[in-house]
Amino acid sequence: MTSYDSVAKAELLYSQGNANARMGRFQDALYLYDQAIAVDGNKPMYYNNRAGTLKRLGRFQDAIKQYEEIIQKFPDYGKAFLSIGSTSIETGDYQGAISSYRRFLSAYNKGQFTFNPIVGGINQSVYGDDLLETALLTSINYLSEEQQRLALQAFQEAHN
Repeated sequence: MTSYDSVAKAELLYSQGNANARMGRFQDALYLYDQAIAVDGNKPMYYNNRAGTLKRLGRFQDAIKQYEEIIQKFPDYGKAFLSIGSTSIETGDYQGAISSYRRFLSAYNKGQFTFNPIVGGINQSVYGDDLLETALLTSINYLSEEQQRLALQAFQEAHN
């Protein structure tokens, strides 16, 4: 299989994973993301969606571990820190969220930040006044209203 064929196959598996995730078939989506990563392990989005799927399966600690692996493998993918923050809020770890948001802000201020608004939560139409606000809002838009309030509060504390 040529390199182009590998990339195309990985993209197809990734797209199929996304379709399964949208239909709530998270175990199937996880399998497809694993397959995409096995074919082409150079796309942070594959790992990111895998981590998000782990969260949907209630495997929060596995998701956090996956986000940490993303940070190690793709240092410019600072958005993973936002995902750790929102996952920490979901698990009730407020201090963990603050810590993760601090790490995100440090990466953001150093320019270690790649952002694609399509990779946020469920509502893909959330936009803030600037890149930083949009990144935060898309990372928490699937949380409950109370969790969103806590996430914003944790982010504010991290920013001070």
